[in-house]
Amino acid sequence: MQDKQPTLSGTKALVLGGSRGFGRGVALALAGAGAATTIVSRRTLTPENQDSRLSSRLGDAADPSFCAQVLDELTPEVVVLTAGATPVMRRIADMDWESFSCHWQSEVKATFHLLRECLQRAKPGTRVIVFSSGAAIGGSPLSGGYASAKQAQRFLCRYARGEAEKRELDLNVQCVLPDLSPATALGGMAARAYALAAGISFEEFANKRGESLTPEIVGRLVLELLT
Repeated sequence: MQDKQPTLSGTKALVLGGSRGFGRGVALALAGAGAATTIVSRRTLTPENQDSRLSSRLGDAADPSFCAQVLDELTPEVVVLTAGATPVMRRIADMDWESFSCHWQSEVKATFHLLRECLQRAKPGTRVIVFSSGAAIGGSPLSGGYASAKQAQRFLCRYARGEAEKRELDLNVQCVLPDLSPATALGGMAARAYALAAGISFEEFANKRGESLTPEIVGRLVLELLT
């Protein structure tokens, strides 16, 4: 007997950061399960990133007015935040404050504004999933403020969940912490930096970590959370 495929038919989904990596995998999984899925990207999609199953909007998840507008216009039942800055892979001594704090100006700011707007205007029953990182637990010494920003995302989700419960809002907020994955462009860049620092090859570093999460696997896991 075949496993029943999860269905989100009739559901509207919004993936902020859905043009690449894990966000792309999540968006395609949602669309494949029947959700009318819109992705948000800060840049115009290249032809290879376009997909007839996905609608797209240009916008910045860290812009509060955009967050409010897109929630009001699309009224999604599923909201996923995967957007974030590309880490600057350097040791602290080689960074300045701007490079160290870039993830606070991107991921943390986006998480704050999105959760605040969801608490104010999301429709009842909305599910919100914020992508943090395993670095929130284990640290990330070659990417400056990345790990602390990811930990801040965890706390913001906890605060928003508590506020929703206290106000008896039908709003479900979850935070997921995927580990570094050499299988994505961003994770591969970080893996190469850590391999170089350890004096080993990229392949050896990746093999030591075992099976890597892929965008497809992450998409399936998000569907399991939602269905």
